[in-house]
Amino acid sequence: MQFGSNDSLMSKRTSYQVFKDDVPTFHDRLVINFDLSLWDNQHLGYILNLTDDQGNSYSLSAIYNQGSFLNFNIDSRSNKLSIPLPDALLKRRKWFKVIVDLDLKDNKAGISVNGKWYRATGLGFTDKITAKITFGKNEHYSDVPNMAIKNLAVSNDDKAYTFPLSEWTGNDVFTDGSDNLGHVDNPSWLINESYFWKQKFMRTFNEVAGINFNEKNEQFFIFKSDSLIFYDAGRDVTGTKPFKDKLAVPLHLGKSIVNLKENKCYLYEVLRAPQPAPSIASFNLDSLTWDFYGKSTIMEQRHHHNIFYDKDFNNFYLFGGYGSFKYYNNFFKYDKATDTWQQQSFTGDRINPRFFSAASTADQNNDVYIFGGYGNQSGNQVVGGMHYYDLYRVNLGRHTIKKLWEIKPDEEAFVPANNLIVSKDKQFLYVLCYPHERPKTSLRLYKFSIKDGSYQIVSGTIPVVSERIETDHNLFYNAKQDVFYCTTQEFETPSRSTIKIFALTAPPVSQEAYMAAHEPPKRSFTLYRILGGASALVLLCGIVAFFLRRKKDEEEPIPVENEEAIIDEAEKTEADNKANAIYLLGEFTVYDKNKRDITYLFSPKIKQLFILILLNSREKNGVVSKKISTTLWPDKDVVKTKNIRGVTINHLRNILSDINGLELAFLNDTYSFIITEGFYCDYFVVRDSLKQSNGNEPAVFNNFDLVARGGLLQHIPEIWLDDFKQEYEEALMPIILPVIKKVYDALDYKKALEISRIVLSIDPFNDIGIKFKLKALRRTKGIEHARKIYEEFSAEYEKSLGEAYPVPFEKICSNKPDQR
Repeated sequence: MQFGSNDSLMSKRTSYQVFKDDVPTFHDRLVINFDLSLWDNQHLGYILNLTDDQGNSYSLSAIYNQGSFLNFNIDSRSNKLSIPLPDALLKRRKWFKVIVDLDLKDNKAGISVNGKWYRATGLGFTDKITAKITFGKNEHYSDVPNMAIKNLAVSNDDKAYTFPLSEWTGNDVFTDGSDNLGHVDNPSWLINESYFWKQKFMRTFNEVAGINFNEKNEQFFIFKSDSLIFYDAGRDVTGTKPFKDKLAVPLHLGKSIVNLKENKCYLYEVLRAPQPAPSIASFNLDSLTWDFYGKSTIMEQRHHHNIFYDKDFNNFYLFGGYGSFKYYNNFFKYDKATDTWQQQSFTGDRINPRFFSAASTADQNNDVYIFGGYGNQSGNQVVGGMHYYDLYRVNLGRHTIKKLWEIKPDEEAFVPANNLIVSKDKQFLYVLCYPHERPKTSLRLYKFSIKDGSYQIVSGTIPVVSERIETDHNLFYNAKQDVFYCTTQEFETPSRSTIKIFALTAPPVSQEAYMAAHEPPKRSFTLYRILGGASALVLLCGIVAFFLRRKKDEEEPIPVENEEAIIDEAEKTEADNKANAIYLLGEFTVYDKNKRDITYLFSPKIKQLFILILLNSREKNGVVSKKISTTLWPDKDVVKTKNIRGVTINHLRNILSDINGLELAFLNDTYSFIITEGFYCDYFVVRDSLKQSNGNEPAVFNNFDLVARGGLLQHIPEIWLDDFKQEYEEALMPIILPVIKKVYDALDYKKALEISRIVLSIDPFNDIGIKFKLKALRRTKGIEHARKIYEEFSAEYEKSLGEAYPVPFEKICSNKPDQR
């Protein structure tokens, strides 16, 4: 728990009462044990205050006066101990152990800081104390230093209270036995910083730029052709510095690697640049001068390859990537002396050709880990690809490769971001993973065991747009502050991109642990506490959902109006704000009874389970247990799925507890939803209108805002959904296709574009859809814009169907007036 300090208004400072009611009495001894993070070098502040029932007051305070000190005082009387603190301890998230040991019987005290003891006597204790224990602002003092605490324990030889301080929201503080004993005002629960990524930086560039991290000074830097933009992660500030000379390398992907030994950054392009332009350059991170240029290339583009130095920072290596319709698995070493990329040979296990793999930095043994990716055994894209979930250890000294394991994750397919982080104890790998085949996707941090590949998801999501292959994501770790950083670079065009930086405090929290923190206490002693706790949980869930929604809104770019995103905002807002609502058309979205977006609670497998039961509950009899297992876990024996199926169903029940009108029932080994008044599903509404229309368009277009959201579960490519999707599309298309011409002839080009977008989302090569899309674009954007869209459509048509699109652009769009 982090405290609101002297930097905050007095009313916003944190006060934590360890025992809010029924303050216990301790005989002979009282020990207060906690972990402290203290980073205040400006103020006097009170960490801990003890007040007994006789009016005596004792405090543990911190002051910075040409150095930092902890002081143990008899308040308003005397200072008993002054304990110096090394500057190395005074950092945010730098934890050290503090023990306050009060010997009531012998009237003395001991204070331990990281195992070093300091003693005091003559404190005026009696043999027992009924202590009101307060951290931060208290009844005597309002000064609070910049600090955080965790792992609090209060005990003597007869009794013990342990407070993990693992709450995620609210003002109640529970013991590890779920007893609600404490109260805190104005807390900042750090579990949220260890689960939810926080955006720290965002900027859009109209030229190709690259980003990297200098761990020595905790600075991210973004390089352009003429300058560097800095984000100082330690001080949370930004700045810009011009290069002394303009960069001579034409940037296409903007890839780079930092040499910590030389304190330089090498940026490179592997595709041949126009001669005589260089393809590799380095700049000094101190002087910002270019001191090396090279011209070597690898000939083919290598999208989403890996790059890493050897342990001595003598040479850097490139592995894998995609280009020229091929996946690659070869290694290249760049030799600066000869300005050449030299292909390297390795013995041992073979890594199949791939891109989208993740690689670590070289450790002291010169080992590099390479994980996952997408590719195939031959490397030829024409035969298709597969996702890899395997780990290899590559030794750059002995030139050997050892396959450590391969797993089959039980969830939606994903790939890792470029780089991975090895844990301090060398037991785990941290990797950012995401479904790369979805244009709107999300990153999450995974924690893999190096020993066997078992893993946990250990963060919330980072929403990203991945429309172009140049889009790039990276994971960094700031060891000085114990913080993970994610950088995303989303390309809108080959030269225009938006770069964002997100932070996550280590150690990250698993999805299971964070969700467990949402559970109500398992033990309670009065009806009042039960009702109060439940009410607080509902209210606080709403608060977190609100901030999650606001965070999402702040992080996602606002789209400009174009032919792919023309939706009436009034209609969209009205549709998206219904309570107890499930949206299956377009983006899968769920709102609870308080109109709060809780979509983030649905992991991929819970989402699949929910959709499977929901679609089979309307006009059908539900889904038997065996079908759930064979559908969601097709690679597992049905008997062995019983436990994981039960756990997933229990998670789903917990999530749906805040949605009225939808009850999960189980009868005769069959799961189904009982749907009652108040529940809303856009797909059910549109499907009912299609059945009632009998080919009559008005019934459907009364719900056009719902139809315009997109196809049925269009971003969820599960095979078992195909029948549902086909049935929906076959009912919708005969009604909306004839309408396009009517709308276009009525000069409503905006609606013609919108209907054509719906048609093409269902049938990407529909002649009527593309015809009226182009005609409407010519009227609204001009003939050159329409021609550009036609060329993109034709290229995709030929790529997918193996033949040229037969209708020329001039036949669809000419400069002649339309014949109506």
